[in-house]
Amino acid sequence: MFVQVSLVGKNKMDYGKTFVLLAFVLLIMLQISPAHTKTLSVPESSPTIKGALIKAQPGDIVLVSCGTYFEHDIIMKPGVALWSGTLQPGCVTIDAQGKGQVFHFTDADTNTHLVGFTLRGGIAQGHRGDQGGAIHCKNSSPRISNCIMEGNTAGKGGAFFSDPTSSPVLSNCLFENNEATTRGGAVHCLGTAIFRQCAFVNNFALIGGGLHLGKGSTVELASCSLGRNSAGNTGGAIHTELAQCTITSTIISDNWGGLGGSALSSVDSHVKIQHSTLYGNSSDTDGGVLALEGIRPQLNNCIIANSKTAILRADSDVPYFQGCNLYGNSSGDWVANLRSLARKNDNISQDPQFCAPEYGNFSLKNSSACLPGNNPSGNKRIVGAFGPGCASAGNIAPQQRSNTSGFQAVQAGL
Repeated sequence: MFVQVSLVGKNKMDYGKTFVLLAFVLLIMLQISPAHTKTLSVPESSPTIKGALIKAQPGDIVLVSCGTYFEHDIIMKPGVALWSGTLQPGCVTIDAQGKGQVFHFTDADTNTHLVGFTLRGGIAQGHRGDQGGAIHCKNSSPRISNCIMEGNTAGKGGAFFSDPTSSPVLSNCLFENNEATTRGGAVHCLGTAIFRQCAFVNNFALIGGGLHLGKGSTVELASCSLGRNSAGNTGGAIHTELAQCTITSTIISDNWGGLGGSALSSVDSHVKIQHSTLYGNSSDTDGGVLALEGIRPQLNNCIIANSKTAILRADSDVPYFQGCNLYGNSSGDWVANLRSLARKNDNISQDPQFCAPEYGNFSLKNSSACLPGNNPSGNKRIVGAFGPGCASAGNIAPQQRSNTSGFQAVQAGL
């Protein structure tokens, strides 16, 4: 097996780290690759990524040397692993230059991998449809990790789209500055999907600035962050419609929903939010951080703080709040139709004592009432997305905002 990684642009001080990384990549190859697997390198085996994928067979690895590749409408071969030379998004950029979508996944199984790329300039329009500017999934269940999708556009799903027969899993991915003219500034999902340690930042759509989860979809977000996303209508961060969604250990901060639902708008959907923090969300009207229609969602051990609009707008029963902390919201905390839930079900209204929210550190000071032992309700669980962690607050760089906290695992590669 031969692997070549370009060292262009690296100085002598970087060589040691590079060779350690090469050894790591080779070790992974040896561990997960069967004996018949072959590795094709770009540009050695083919000058283009598209050409290398045409040559590849299921089980093969296509390894791409660092650089920028101006390609679009790349057909991802099912069962092939496409890796950048360092497995980090800073290594390879694929720029579609507004000429088409970046990737098409069709009938891709769980052995289809995309690791360590920046995808930009993709656009979904015309005869190929208007869904998924960077990635379009049809009947596909790829594994996508350590990727950045930025500056892509579409009618639905500015960066990413998956159809009802798809089940993708995305880990350590950043969706930034993507736009959809209608739904899902970053993501439009109609099937099953899992997002782990992903960040959604500065995306825009009419409905669902960050994500739009459509009819029949089942989506899980775990240890993610959604920040500064905007919706001209509703669902600044997330909009769900006839869907199922579970959100765990996630930060939803500084999102804007023009007519409401700045953090979440939900229509007849089963939504469960647990151990998460909703901070500083706003809208032009008093449309609510949560705008709900139909089915009653559940919020367990969550913090809703410093909202710039009312917490709730609902045409049905209020959500089920268990062990939640509402504090410092401009229109009040346990007020109006939430009043009956105050001091019940372990709910409280106490300063969460975040370490440094201005730098995106939503960990808690040791004296926080959201920690077991300090909670006046006797709640034995941590409330919010994070536990104690202020020892490192002073070391947070300004660029490491809350809006990319779900993307921590690949920060070193940027």
